[in-house]
Amino acid sequence: MEAYFQNMVEELRQMRRDLHKIPELGLKEYKTSAYIREKLTSFGITELETWLETGVVAVIRGKGKKEAVAFRADMDALPVTEQTGCDFTSEHVGCMHACGHDGHTAILLGAAKILNEHKDEIAGKIILFFERAEENGGGMPQMLAYMDKHGITADTCYG
Repeated sequence: MEAYFQNMVEELRQMRRDLHKIPELGLKEYKTSAYIREKLTSFGITELETWLETGVVAVIRGKGKKEAVAFRADMDALPVTEQTGCDFTSEHVGCMHACGHDGHTAILLGAAKILNEHKDEIAGKIILFFERAEENGGGMPQMLAYMDKHGITADTCYG
Protein backbone atom coordinates (compact mmCIF):
# COMPACT_ATOMS: atom_id res chain seq x y z
CA MET A 1 0.00 0.00 0.00
CA GLU A 2 2.83 2.38 0.83
CA ALA A 3 4.36 1.83 -2.62
CA TYR A 4 0.97 2.63 -4.20
CA PHE A 5 0.79 5.97 -2.41
CA GLN A 6 4.41 6.84 -3.20
CA ASN A 7 3.73 6.09 -6.88
CA MET A 8 0.60 8.24 -6.72
CA VAL A 9 2.56 11.14 -5.23
CA GLU A 10 5.08 10.89 -8.06
CA GLU A 11 2.31 10.68 -10.66
CA LEU A 12 0.58 13.75 -9.21
CA ARG A 13 3.85 15.65 -9.17
CA GLN A 14 4.49 14.78 -12.82
CA MET A 15 0.96 15.74 -13.89
CA ARG A 16 1.27 19.09 -12.15
CA ARG A 17 4.61 19.74 -13.81
CA ASP A 18 3.27 18.69 -17.21
CA LEU A 19 0.35 21.09 -16.80
CA HIS A 20 2.61 23.85 -15.48
CA LYS A 21 4.54 23.75 -18.77
CA ILE A 22 1.43 24.34 -20.91
CA PRO A 23 -0.54 27.15 -19.24
CA GLU A 24 -3.33 28.67 -21.31
CA LEU A 25 -5.56 31.64 -20.74
CA GLY A 26 -9.29 31.19 -20.21
CA LEU A 27 -11.29 30.03 -23.24
CA LYS A 28 -8.05 28.87 -24.90
CA GLU A 29 -7.22 25.79 -22.81
CA TYR A 30 -6.86 23.48 -25.83
CA LYS A 31 -3.63 21.68 -24.85
CA THR A 32 -4.79 21.48 -21.26
CA SER A 33 -8.15 19.91 -22.10
CA ALA A 34 -6.45 17.47 -24.50
CA TYR A 35 -4.06 16.49 -21.68
CA ILE A 36 -6.98 15.99 -19.29
CA ARG A 37 -8.93 13.84 -21.76
CA GLU A 38 -5.83 11.73 -22.48
CA LYS A 39 -5.20 11.14 -18.77
CA LEU A 40 -8.84 10.31 -17.99
CA THR A 41 -8.90 7.84 -20.88
CA SER A 42 -5.63 6.26 -19.71
CA PHE A 43 -7.28 5.74 -16.29
CA GLY A 44 -10.11 3.82 -17.98
CA ILE A 45 -12.65 6.65 -17.75
CA THR A 46 -14.51 6.60 -21.04
CA GLU A 47 -17.65 8.59 -20.28
CA LEU A 48 -16.30 12.05 -21.00
CA GLU A 49 -16.86 14.95 -23.30
CA THR A 50 -15.69 18.46 -24.02
CA TRP A 51 -18.06 21.37 -23.40
CA LEU A 52 -17.69 24.72 -25.16
CA GLU A 53 -14.43 23.68 -26.84
CA THR A 54 -12.16 23.42 -23.80
CA GLY A 55 -14.12 22.44 -20.70
CA VAL A 56 -14.11 18.74 -19.80
CA VAL A 57 -16.74 16.71 -17.97
CA ALA A 58 -16.44 13.03 -17.11
CA VAL A 59 -18.58 10.57 -15.19
CA ILE A 60 -17.55 7.59 -13.08
CA ARG A 61 -20.50 5.31 -12.45
CA GLY A 62 -20.56 3.21 -9.33
CA LYS A 63 -22.71 0.15 -8.70
CA GLY A 64 -25.83 1.84 -7.43
CA LYS A 65 -28.01 4.78 -8.34
CA LYS A 66 -27.77 6.68 -5.08
CA GLU A 67 -26.38 10.18 -4.86
CA ALA A 68 -24.25 12.00 -7.39
CA VAL A 69 -21.17 13.83 -6.17
CA ALA A 70 -19.46 16.42 -8.36
CA PHE A 71 -15.85 17.52 -8.15
CA ARG A 72 -14.60 20.63 -9.92
CA ALA A 73 -11.16 21.97 -10.75
CA ASP A 74 -10.21 25.13 -12.59
CA MET A 75 -7.60 24.85 -15.32
CA ASP A 76 -6.83 28.24 -16.86
CA ALA A 77 -3.73 30.34 -16.24
CA LEU A 78 -2.82 34.00 -15.83
CA PRO A 79 -1.15 36.45 -18.24
CA VAL A 80 2.09 36.45 -16.24
CA THR A 81 5.63 35.83 -17.48
CA GLU A 82 7.26 33.09 -15.44
CA GLN A 83 10.71 33.84 -14.06
CA THR A 84 11.21 30.88 -11.72
CA GLY A 85 13.84 29.10 -13.78
CA CYS A 86 12.53 25.70 -12.67
CA ASP A 87 12.98 22.72 -14.97
CA PHE A 88 9.24 22.69 -15.76
CA THR A 89 8.89 26.41 -16.54
CA SER A 90 6.01 27.54 -18.73
CA GLU A 91 6.59 26.95 -22.42
CA HIS A 92 4.12 29.75 -23.23
CA VAL A 93 5.80 33.14 -22.83
CA GLY A 94 3.55 35.60 -21.06
CA CYS A 95 1.34 32.89 -19.55
CA MET A 96 1.82 31.04 -16.26
CA HIS A 97 0.04 28.89 -13.74
CA ALA A 98 0.76 31.45 -11.03
CA CYS A 99 -2.60 30.76 -9.39
CA GLY A 100 -2.29 27.03 -8.68
CA HIS A 101 -4.75 25.73 -11.25
CA ASP A 102 -2.13 23.26 -12.48
CA GLY A 103 -2.19 21.81 -8.97
CA HIS A 104 -6.00 21.82 -8.81
CA THR A 105 -6.23 19.98 -12.13
CA ALA A 106 -3.56 17.44 -11.14
CA ILE A 107 -5.34 16.78 -7.83
CA LEU A 108 -8.67 16.15 -9.57
CA LEU A 109 -6.97 13.87 -12.10
CA GLY A 110 -5.41 11.93 -9.21
CA ALA A 111 -8.77 11.69 -7.45
CA ALA A 112 -10.36 10.52 -10.72
CA LYS A 113 -7.81 7.73 -11.04
CA ILE A 114 -8.34 6.52 -7.46
CA LEU A 115 -12.14 6.82 -7.61
CA ASN A 116 -12.28 4.93 -10.90
CA GLU A 117 -10.12 2.16 -9.41
CA HIS A 118 -12.72 1.84 -6.63
CA LYS A 119 -15.91 2.48 -8.62
CA ASP A 120 -17.39 -0.86 -7.55
CA GLU A 121 -17.43 0.52 -4.01
CA ILE A 122 -19.32 3.68 -5.00
CA ALA A 123 -23.11 3.60 -4.56
CA GLY A 124 -23.81 6.46 -6.97
CA LYS A 125 -21.89 8.39 -9.55
CA ILE A 126 -19.02 10.84 -9.57
CA ILE A 127 -19.11 13.81 -11.94
CA LEU A 128 -15.77 15.44 -12.74
CA PHE A 129 -15.77 18.99 -14.07
CA PHE A 130 -12.65 20.70 -15.38
CA GLU A 131 -13.73 24.32 -15.55
CA ARG A 132 -12.43 26.60 -18.24
CA ALA A 133 -12.05 30.36 -17.87
CA GLU A 134 -12.33 30.57 -14.08
CA GLU A 135 -10.02 33.57 -13.86
CA ASN A 136 -12.18 35.85 -16.01
CA GLY A 137 -15.38 34.78 -14.29
CA GLY A 138 -17.05 33.20 -17.29
CA GLY A 139 -16.39 29.54 -16.58
CA MET A 140 -18.81 28.82 -13.74
CA PRO A 141 -21.95 30.26 -15.38
CA GLN A 142 -21.06 28.34 -18.55
CA MET A 143 -20.56 25.14 -16.56
CA LEU A 144 -23.90 25.57 -14.76
CA ALA A 145 -25.66 26.25 -18.08
CA TYR A 146 -24.09 23.08 -19.52
CA MET A 147 -25.34 21.10 -16.53
CA ASP A 148 -28.87 22.51 -16.93
CA LYS A 149 -28.92 21.84 -20.67
CA HIS A 150 -27.81 18.22 -20.19
CA GLY A 151 -29.86 17.49 -17.07
CA ILE A 152 -26.77 16.95 -14.91
CA THR A 153 -27.48 17.26 -11.23
CA ALA A 154 -25.36 16.60 -8.17
CA ASP A 155 -26.35 16.14 -4.56
CA THR A 156 -23.01 17.52 -3.40
CA CYS A 157 -20.22 19.43 -5.10
CA TYR A 158 -16.61 19.96 -4.08
CA GLY A 159 -14.21 22.34 -5.77
